[in-house]
Amino acid sequence: MPGRIDFTMGFNAQNAAYKIDSDTSYRIYILGSFSGESGLAWQQRNIKKIDIDNIEQVMGEFLPTLTISSELKLSFKTMDDFHPDIWLEKVKLLAELQQLKKQVSNPQSAAQAAAKIQAYFPTQAPNDRPEPVQQTTESQDDMLERLLGKKPESTHATSDSLAGFIDQIVSPYVTKDADPEHLDLINLIDASLSQILQSLLHRSDFQHLEALWKATAALVNEESADEQSIFLVDISQAELLAELKNDSHAFKQKLLKHVQLNEGEQDVLLISNYCFADTTEHRALLNYCSRLANTVGGYFLGAADDSFIANLGYSEPNNVQTLTQYLNEINADRVVLAYPRYLIRLPYGKKVDPIDTFEFEECSAIPQSDELLWGSSAFLCARVLIKNSTTADAFLFSDIPAFTFAQDGESILQPGVETVLTEKQANALLSLGISPVIGFRQRQGVRVLSIAMLSGSQ
Repeated sequence: MPGRIDFTMGFNAQNAAYKIDSDTSYRIYILGSFSGESGLAWQQRNIKKIDIDNIEQVMGEFLPTLTISSELKLSFKTMDDFHPDIWLEKVKLLAELQQLKKQVSNPQSAAQAAAKIQAYFPTQAPNDRPEPVQQTTESQDDMLERLLGKKPESTHATSDSLAGFIDQIVSPYVTKDADPEHLDLINLIDASLSQILQSLLHRSDFQHLEALWKATAALVNEESADEQSIFLVDISQAELLAELKNDSHAFKQKLLKHVQLNEGEQDVLLISNYCFADTTEHRALLNYCSRLANTVGGYFLGAADDSFIANLGYSEPNNVQTLTQYLNEINADRVVLAYPRYLIRLPYGKKVDPIDTFEFEECSAIPQSDELLWGSSAFLCARVLIKNSTTADAFLFSDIPAFTFAQDGESILQPGVETVLTEKQANALLSLGISPVIGFRQRQGVRVLSIAMLSGSQ
């Protein structure tokens, strides 16, 4: 029989009180949208076993794909394929701009290249005042979709993607009576390339897919991962929510059938790439996931988002009425929720992780949260559990990426978590049954303070 887990935890990771037999191993199911935008219904997607030796092969079988526009899809066969240098040339618009940059850099073709831009902004008579650039309320995502051919706009009608790009992005910087020979076209093109690449990298679907696969890779690369049985379940949070709304038992039956192949030899962990907000839908889904974990005799690990934390008395930890009501609704005795998210990779940039294609800075001089790639801390909790150790080192992760940036003349270390918690805040979260992840302002790494059942605060 496998060792059972007692999730009664103290406030200090060094004194954590969960009990695991030294020979405990897990049957781990990772739930997430591994294929991105699969053409198959989730019922047709197979549960796949994964380990350190076959992760690239399995990823190639899933072939994660994102639809950027009707004319562009990006597929990722390996982890390296997420790097911009691999897929930049597949984006027609970016390839055209890079070709235009080469032409501008070549004296023999510079005038011709400059004319391609200047043609859209004919010179005016000296007495004519340039028309002001019309402001647009179009979002960055909408703009990108239109430029790549998905959503044409009447005010930007053009059959040429480069022409559309110039009309939308370049026009604010180029006056109609400017001499092309006096324009810094190369810098202009680089700035435009950067804007489009940032738009792609920071799309929520791109970030979710990249973070999921890289967090999974970190889990299977743990030293003790080869003692576990790890499976990928390709189902998104939205698809599971639809399953719940349809009152269907198909997913539960599919998962239970697969778990029963284990014959009770390993404890079951359901690790999700799902983030839960304090909404009616997410409460219902969390309840479903708790019952699902109970059905398979395991535990469900997920992440809490900012609204979940804010609305459950985080700022007033002594007021537990709202939390108690919530826990009663979701059967929380099988649920672990971690907070906040942790840094998955370094941002691309000259001083941190340069790309070869052109000079590119993914982040502002002072990085903003939405410019960085964050992952679910449920994966960190899972990595703690498979280490089968209650020592402080088991809760510390020194492999989290770290970089510095300049602010007010000082070098600042970017913390490895999205929100840096004080000790008081972390303990308040733990008292609410949330598993806190601690980041540092003075050194690299993050630490899972403790792993708690969400019902532990009752």
